[in-house]
Amino acid sequence: MNRHFLEFWGKALLQAAKSQQHLEDLANWTQRGFIGFQDYTKLFKAAYGLEDVKEDSPDFFNLWRKAEKDFRESFREYLNLLGMVLREEYDSLARKCEELKEKVAEQEETLKHLRTLLDEKGLGMEATTVEFQNLVKKQGEQFQKFIKGLGESLKPEKPGD
Repeated sequence: MNRHFLEFWGKALLQAAKSQQHLEDLANWTQRGFIGFQDYTKLFKAAYGLEDVKEDSPDFFNLWRKAEKDFRESFREYLNLLGMVLREEYDSLARKCEELKEKVAEQEETLKHLRTLLDEKGLGMEATTVEFQNLVKKQGEQFQKFIKGLGESLKPEKPGD
């Protein structure tokens, strides 16, 4: 957080503490891109060293944009320190959350449908488990026969056989 932000924010909050209207004006001023509400614009220019730069000079626009960018970065840091997020970030996450909830609901519905189809064909979870167990048992028996046969084939031949 830079000192310009802290200077501006401290003075702006002191001014906002005077009335609810000042607080609403501060919120509107930041949401509108730092235009209007001359008291806050004047305070911003003073905090960021822009009060001596003429508004019609070529440098003013660039200096203003840089100050605005610095302010927004510092404001994010300030909110982060307080454990808060910007409204845009919250709204974005809320939208993503709703989209994911819809996707989960669709997937749950698909799973429910597929389970119903499996149950109708006798391939529900219980039938599949029993079928799998039988397959494992059969493969085990076949493996034992294979090993036994392999053992028999590796025995040395007795003379006369």
